[in-house]
Amino acid sequence: MRTIRLLGGALFLMGGIMAADAGAAELKVISAEAMKPALQELAPAFEAASKNKLVIAYATDADAEKQVASDETVDIAILPKDRIDKLIKDARILTFPKVLATGTNPEIVYVVGSALVTEEPVAAKALMDFLASPQAKKVYEAKGLKTS
Repeated sequence: MRTIRLLGGALFLMGGIMAADAGAAELKVISAEAMKPALQELAPAFEAASKNKLVIAYATDADAEKQVASDETVDIAILPKDRIDKLIKDARILTFPKVLATGTNPEIVYVVGSALVTEEPVAAKALMDFLASPQAKKVYEAKGLKTS
């Protein structure tokens, strides 16, 4: 009887651990190169706080736009405003862009989703909120970007 209780308790504990891990998401982020220094600093803080994993790819503005416009899954895109506006016009993104920071390039904005909707909306929103936080804005300024 004791063995059955121990086995039942162990299974219950393993189920709880698996359920906790099931809530974590993996977000695919495509970003303009201009944001690389800031994101390299911010990504570990977001992952530690949220338990979500970020897979960040950096590309030129044109290449990043092409990836978002393709059928490739992207949860968050960080691109200059003119590129985002084009993706919205072409119905590749369905959201309202928000300004993160400006630098020598045009405005860098972030938006959710490529093929209209991200598969991880809660985690994507958490990342968007984190990237717009006062903590993140301090990092942008330290990296030479101006915040709005």
